[in-house]
Amino acid sequence: MRKKTVRSGLKFMLAGVICVIIATFYPAQAADFLMLGIGGEVRLTFLGFFLGGVCGGCGVLVAAAGLVQAGGNEREVRLVPTVVMLISMVVLFFALAYNSFTTPTEAPLLQRGESINI
Repeated sequence: MRKKTVRSGLKFMLAGVICVIIATFYPAQAADFLMLGIGGEVRLTFLGFFLGGVCGGCGVLVAAAGLVQAGGNEREVRLVPTVVMLISMVVLFFALAYNSFTTPTEAPLLQRGESINI
């Protein structure tokens, strides 16, 4: 097993999970940060899901290739911090998903002089 290759694959998977988290829960904030309009928010969401899938799939392939290869004379590489970070990002995704389902939505605040049409 080549630990450096496995660690690179895990980092690709971590990048994919982060892209999906941003695209799922924070597209408006990311679009504002990048100074994009409403159309840019939709494109950013699509791009986040696409990059998340590509990075995650590439990470799985790279990690599998690293597991299959022989180790040889490889220096000591620590996998635990990367694995812990990946697991924590997956837990964060599920915590944000649970929170989005259980938190009630807030009604938009009306401006002065604005009325509600029913």
